[in-house]
Amino acid sequence: MRKTLFIAFAAMAFALESNAVGLKLFNHLSVGANVGTTGVGADLAMPVTRFFDIEAGISVMPRFKYNTDLHFNLPTSIINQYLPEPINIDKVPIQGKLVMLNGKALVNFYPIPISSFHITAGAYFGGEDVIEVYNTDEQLMAVNRANEFMKTNNIPYQLGLELGDYLLTPDAQGNVKATLKTKSFKPYVGIGFGRAVPGRRVGVKFDLGAMFWGTPEVIDHNGVSLSNQDLNGKDGGVIKVISKIKVYPVLNIRICGKIF
Repeated sequence: MRKTLFIAFAAMAFALESNAVGLKLFNHLSVGANVGTTGVGADLAMPVTRFFDIEAGISVMPRFKYNTDLHFNLPTSIINQYLPEPINIDKVPIQGKLVMLNGKALVNFYPIPISSFHITAGAYFGGEDVIEVYNTDEQLMAVNRANEFMKTNNIPYQLGLELGDYLLTPDAQGNVKATLKTKSFKPYVGIGFGRAVPGRRVGVKFDLGAMFWGTPEVIDHNGVSLSNQDLNGKDGGVIKVISKIKVYPVLNIRICGKIF
Protein backbone atom coordinates (compact mmCIF):
# COMPACT_ATOMS: atom_id res chain seq x y z
CA MET A 1 0.00 0.00 0.00
CA ARG A 2 2.72 2.48 0.96
CA LYS A 3 4.76 1.61 -2.15
CA THR A 4 1.67 2.22 -4.30
CA LEU A 5 1.15 5.62 -2.71
CA PHE A 6 4.78 6.50 -3.29
CA ILE A 7 4.57 5.58 -7.01
CA ALA A 8 1.35 7.54 -7.37
CA PHE A 9 2.96 10.54 -5.67
CA ALA A 10 5.92 10.51 -8.08
CA ALA A 11 3.67 10.04 -11.11
CA MET A 12 1.55 13.01 -10.07
CA ALA A 13 4.62 15.21 -9.79
CA PHE A 14 5.85 14.22 -13.23
CA ALA A 15 2.41 14.74 -14.73
CA LEU A 16 2.11 18.23 -13.29
CA GLU A 17 5.47 19.26 -14.63
CA SER A 18 5.05 17.69 -18.04
CA ASN A 19 2.14 20.07 -18.60
CA ALA A 20 4.20 23.08 -17.60
CA VAL A 21 7.85 22.76 -18.63
CA GLY A 22 10.25 20.05 -19.76
CA LEU A 23 12.30 17.97 -17.35
CA LYS A 24 15.31 19.57 -15.70
CA LEU A 25 16.92 16.34 -14.60
CA PHE A 26 20.35 16.74 -12.97
CA ASN A 27 20.94 20.35 -14.07
CA HIS A 28 21.88 21.24 -10.47
CA LEU A 29 23.47 19.41 -7.56
CA SER A 30 23.56 20.21 -3.85
CA VAL A 31 25.35 18.58 -0.97
CA GLY A 32 23.96 18.78 2.54
CA ALA A 33 24.62 17.98 6.16
CA ASN A 34 21.74 17.29 8.54
CA VAL A 35 21.08 16.70 12.21
CA GLY A 36 17.95 15.52 13.96
CA THR A 37 16.17 12.54 15.44
CA THR A 38 17.71 10.21 12.84
CA GLY A 39 21.19 11.28 13.93
CA VAL A 40 23.72 13.16 11.85
CA GLY A 41 24.11 12.65 8.15
CA ALA A 42 25.16 13.76 4.70
CA ASP A 43 23.29 13.67 1.42
CA LEU A 44 23.05 14.78 -2.19
CA ALA A 45 20.07 16.28 -3.98
CA MET A 46 19.16 16.97 -7.60
CA PRO A 47 16.15 18.66 -9.18
CA VAL A 48 13.91 16.92 -11.69
CA THR A 49 11.45 19.74 -12.32
CA ARG A 50 10.35 22.97 -10.65
CA PHE A 51 7.92 20.86 -8.65
CA PHE A 52 10.04 17.89 -7.85
CA ASP A 53 13.53 16.92 -6.63
CA ILE A 54 15.23 13.82 -5.26
CA GLU A 55 17.43 13.45 -2.19
CA ALA A 56 19.62 10.53 -1.12
CA GLY A 57 22.12 10.04 1.67
CA ILE A 58 23.05 8.35 4.91
CA SER A 59 22.45 9.09 8.59
CA VAL A 60 23.95 7.63 11.74
CA MET A 61 23.03 8.11 15.37
CA PRO A 62 26.06 9.02 17.51
CA ARG A 63 26.71 6.02 19.75
CA PHE A 64 25.61 7.59 22.99
CA LYS A 65 26.01 5.20 25.90
CA TYR A 66 24.08 5.09 29.12
CA ASN A 67 24.37 2.98 32.27
CA THR A 68 21.61 1.42 34.32
CA ASP A 69 20.90 -1.62 36.48
CA LEU A 70 18.66 -4.59 35.77
CA HIS A 71 16.92 -6.53 38.51
CA PHE A 72 15.81 -10.14 38.64
CA ASN A 73 12.24 -11.11 37.85
CA LEU A 74 12.00 -12.94 41.19
CA PRO A 75 13.43 -12.07 44.63
CA THR A 76 16.60 -14.10 45.17
CA SER A 77 15.32 -14.83 48.68
CA ILE A 78 12.62 -17.02 47.11
CA ILE A 79 14.99 -18.73 44.68
CA ASN A 80 17.58 -19.40 47.39
CA GLN A 81 15.09 -21.54 49.28
CA TYR A 82 15.52 -24.18 46.56
CA LEU A 83 19.21 -23.83 45.68
CA PRO A 84 22.21 -25.64 47.16
CA GLU A 85 24.33 -22.62 46.18
CA PRO A 86 22.70 -19.30 47.19
CA ILE A 87 22.72 -16.38 44.76
CA ASN A 88 23.99 -13.17 46.33
CA ILE A 89 23.54 -10.86 43.33
CA ASP A 90 21.04 -8.07 43.87
CA LYS A 91 21.23 -6.15 40.62
CA VAL A 92 23.33 -6.29 37.46
CA PRO A 93 25.03 -3.25 35.89
CA ILE A 94 24.04 -2.83 32.26
CA GLN A 95 25.27 -0.52 29.52
CA GLY A 96 23.17 0.53 26.55
CA LYS A 97 24.10 2.32 23.33
CA LEU A 98 22.29 3.70 20.31
CA VAL A 99 23.30 2.03 17.04
CA MET A 100 20.97 3.50 14.37
CA LEU A 101 22.40 3.62 10.85
CA ASN A 102 20.25 4.24 7.77
CA GLY A 103 20.40 5.17 4.14
CA LYS A 104 17.62 7.30 2.72
CA ALA A 105 15.98 8.00 -0.63
CA LEU A 106 13.42 10.81 -0.60
CA VAL A 107 11.21 12.62 -3.07
CA ASN A 108 10.35 16.28 -2.35
CA PHE A 109 7.26 17.74 -4.01
CA TYR A 110 6.78 21.53 -4.09
CA PRO A 111 3.10 22.19 -4.88
CA ILE A 112 3.73 25.94 -5.23
CA PRO A 113 6.96 26.58 -7.17
CA ILE A 114 7.51 30.05 -5.67
CA SER A 115 7.32 28.59 -2.15
CA SER A 116 9.78 26.31 -0.37
CA PHE A 117 6.97 24.37 1.32
CA HIS A 118 7.25 20.71 0.38
CA ILE A 119 5.67 17.32 0.88
CA THR A 120 8.12 14.45 1.13
CA ALA A 121 7.75 10.70 0.56
CA GLY A 122 10.34 7.98 0.40
CA ALA A 123 12.09 5.57 2.70
CA TYR A 124 14.93 5.00 5.13
CA PHE A 125 16.56 1.61 4.72
CA GLY A 126 19.44 -0.66 5.67
CA GLY A 127 19.92 -0.62 9.41
CA GLU A 128 17.70 -2.81 11.61
CA ASP A 129 19.42 -2.25 14.96
CA VAL A 130 18.35 0.66 17.15
CA ILE A 131 19.69 -0.05 20.66
CA GLU A 132 22.02 -2.64 22.17
CA VAL A 133 22.21 -3.45 25.89
CA TYR A 134 24.73 -5.75 27.57
CA ASN A 135 26.26 -6.48 30.95
CA THR A 136 29.53 -4.70 31.66
CA ASP A 137 31.46 -6.50 34.39
CA GLU A 138 29.26 -9.11 36.06
CA GLN A 139 29.12 -12.65 34.73
CA LEU A 140 25.98 -14.51 35.66
CA MET A 141 27.05 -18.15 35.74
CA ALA A 142 25.30 -18.51 39.11
CA VAL A 143 22.01 -17.70 37.38
CA ASN A 144 22.63 -20.41 34.77
CA ARG A 145 23.41 -22.94 37.48
CA ALA A 146 20.26 -21.97 39.37
CA ASN A 147 18.07 -22.34 36.28
CA GLU A 148 19.61 -25.70 35.42
CA PHE A 149 19.07 -26.94 38.99
CA MET A 150 15.43 -25.82 38.98
CA LYS A 151 14.80 -27.40 35.57
CA THR A 152 16.36 -30.71 36.65
CA ASN A 153 14.34 -30.77 39.87
CA ASN A 154 11.04 -29.64 38.29
CA ILE A 155 10.93 -26.42 40.28
CA PRO A 156 8.51 -24.11 38.39
CA TYR A 157 10.70 -21.01 38.29
CA GLN A 158 13.06 -19.38 35.83
CA LEU A 159 15.42 -16.65 36.95
CA GLY A 160 16.24 -13.83 34.57
CA LEU A 161 16.70 -10.10 34.27
CA GLU A 162 13.78 -7.75 33.67
CA LEU A 163 14.46 -5.70 30.56
CA GLY A 164 11.32 -3.60 30.47
CA ASP A 165 8.57 -6.07 29.57
CA TYR A 166 11.06 -8.79 28.56
CA LEU A 167 12.89 -11.55 30.42
CA LEU A 168 16.57 -11.84 29.56
CA THR A 169 18.55 -14.93 30.61
CA PRO A 170 22.37 -15.30 30.39
CA ASP A 171 24.19 -17.17 27.62
CA ALA A 172 26.51 -20.11 28.29
CA GLN A 173 29.30 -17.76 29.37
CA GLY A 174 27.08 -15.94 31.85
CA ASN A 175 26.65 -12.79 29.77
CA VAL A 176 23.52 -11.03 28.59
CA LYS A 177 22.91 -8.99 25.46
CA ALA A 178 19.79 -7.78 23.73
CA THR A 179 19.21 -5.70 20.62
CA LEU A 180 16.13 -3.72 19.71
CA LYS A 181 15.46 -4.20 15.99
CA THR A 182 13.03 -2.72 13.48
CA LYS A 183 12.28 -3.34 9.80
CA SER A 184 15.15 -2.71 7.40
CA PHE A 185 12.83 -0.84 4.99
CA LYS A 186 11.06 2.08 6.65
CA PRO A 187 8.64 4.18 4.56
CA TYR A 188 8.67 7.90 5.33
CA VAL A 189 6.22 10.76 4.80
CA GLY A 190 6.59 14.33 5.95
CA ILE A 191 6.31 18.04 5.29
CA GLY A 192 8.73 20.90 5.61
CA PHE A 193 10.17 24.18 4.40
CA GLY A 194 13.29 24.84 2.39
CA ARG A 195 14.59 23.36 -0.83
CA ALA A 196 16.86 20.37 -1.18
CA VAL A 197 18.62 22.29 -3.98
CA PRO A 198 18.67 25.93 -2.84
CA GLY A 199 18.10 28.81 -5.23
CA ARG A 200 21.13 30.55 -3.75
CA ARG A 201 24.52 29.12 -2.97
CA VAL A 202 23.57 28.05 0.59
CA GLY A 203 20.19 27.10 2.01
CA VAL A 204 18.46 25.60 5.04
CA LYS A 205 15.79 22.89 4.92
CA PHE A 206 13.51 21.88 7.79
CA ASP A 207 11.58 18.59 7.82
CA LEU A 208 9.00 17.05 10.12
CA GLY A 209 7.63 13.61 9.44
CA ALA A 210 7.17 9.98 10.43
CA MET A 211 9.21 6.86 9.77
CA PHE A 212 7.10 3.69 9.69
CA TRP A 213 9.49 1.07 11.06
CA GLY A 214 6.96 -1.56 12.16
CA THR A 215 6.70 -3.22 15.56
CA PRO A 216 10.15 -3.21 17.21
CA GLU A 217 11.51 -6.61 18.22
CA VAL A 218 13.89 -7.45 21.07
CA ILE A 219 16.46 -10.09 20.07
CA ASP A 220 18.71 -11.79 22.62
CA HIS A 221 22.35 -12.94 22.31
CA ASN A 222 21.22 -16.22 20.72
CA GLY A 223 19.30 -14.46 17.96
CA VAL A 224 15.99 -15.45 19.56
CA SER A 225 13.11 -12.98 19.61
CA LEU A 226 12.02 -12.33 23.18
CA SER A 227 8.31 -12.37 23.86
CA ASN A 228 6.53 -9.84 26.00
CA GLN A 229 6.33 -11.29 29.51
CA ASP A 230 4.15 -8.52 30.98
CA LEU A 231 6.85 -8.02 33.58
CA ASN A 232 6.52 -4.23 33.51
CA GLY A 233 10.12 -3.98 34.71
CA LYS A 234 11.27 -0.51 35.68
CA ASP A 235 14.80 -0.87 34.33
CA GLY A 236 14.21 -1.20 30.61
CA GLY A 237 15.01 2.47 30.06
CA VAL A 238 14.99 3.48 26.42
CA ILE A 239 14.17 -0.03 25.21
CA LYS A 240 11.01 -0.13 27.34
CA VAL A 241 9.74 3.04 25.67
CA ILE A 242 10.89 2.50 22.07
CA SER A 243 9.75 -1.13 21.93
CA LYS A 244 6.17 0.17 22.04
CA ILE A 245 6.61 2.73 19.24
CA LYS A 246 5.66 1.64 15.70
CA VAL A 247 6.06 5.08 14.10
CA TYR A 248 9.29 6.95 14.76
CA PRO A 249 9.06 10.77 14.71
CA VAL A 250 11.55 12.46 12.39
CA LEU A 251 12.66 16.05 12.90
CA ASN A 252 15.64 17.15 10.81
CA ILE A 253 17.44 20.37 9.95
CA ARG A 254 19.59 20.32 6.82
CA ILE A 255 22.18 22.88 5.75
CA CYS A 256 23.03 22.54 2.09
CA GLY A 257 25.17 24.18 -0.58
CA LYS A 258 24.63 24.21 -4.33
CA ILE A 259 27.64 22.84 -6.18
CA PHE A 260 26.41 23.85 -9.66
